[in-house]
Amino acid sequence: MQSVTMLEPIIAAAAVASPENPGDYVQDGLLYCGQCKTPKQSRQNIMGHMITVSCLCQCATQRRDAEEAERRKEQEADRIMRLRSAGIASQAFRNVRFEQDDGKNAATATVRRYAEKWEEVSRKNIGLLLYGGVGTGKSFSAACLANYLIDRKVPVCMTNLSGILNGIQWEDKNEFIDDLAKYPLLILDDFGMERQTEYALEQVFNVVDTRYRSGKPLVITTNLSLSEMKNPKSRDHARIYDRVLEMCAPVNFGNSGRRSAISVEKMQQAAQILRG
Repeated sequence: MQSVTMLEPIIAAAAVASPENPGDYVQDGLLYCGQCKTPKQSRQNIMGHMITVSCLCQCATQRRDAEEAERRKEQEADRIMRLRSAGIASQAFRNVRFEQDDGKNAATATVRRYAEKWEEVSRKNIGLLLYGGVGTGKSFSAACLANYLIDRKVPVCMTNLSGILNGIQWEDKNEFIDDLAKYPLLILDDFGMERQTEYALEQVFNVVDTRYRSGKPLVITTNLSLSEMKNPKSRDHARIYDRVLEMCAPVNFGNSGRRSAISVEKMQQAAQILRG
């Protein structure tokens, strides 16, 4: 009797039962599912005792697996949403994808190939410098890159100087900059547009230099030309740009303004509507 009592916890752990269905029947002393015709019970030899325990039939197993898959899917979606909220400061950039590209700037295709080769470029610590005129699609392409990687559960931080200065203001400066360096990819948007103060330039250098020492890729968007970066106007700028040019392969987005084309299209649409 004592040995049977000792078995009770084992039996309870094994007694995972399928829900009852109309048409369930007994065959060879075991309960079978009326739907899938597979057993809901089995006989197990536990410590020399043949015990009848409950189990999941085939259709109950399929339901359980489907529910578990749905839970995992929801958990992954929640994780990706949190990665996106934490990593992309601008709400406007969280919904852009390479599939939305109109193909007017071939440089975006280069950024997409970079995204698709992420494992290799990350391993080799290859960054990108997306440079060109205002409205050429640099930030759009960088945001597409960020979302591409986040959709694949790679943490990315896309920020700018304002975001950095705000972070430093509310958190420990060194800890904040170290946290930026931990992201597999850091994207600095509108680089070179920072306030021309000694303090701001110092923080930019700290971020870039810490990233350099981390051995992880850096992607930068800037309206500066390569000539401006190679011929800086001060020593403070020089030490920043030297680091960037060492870390990032340049990608020229040209000077044709995407925003100007969009503006013209909006004006034409408005004129058509108002004429109507």
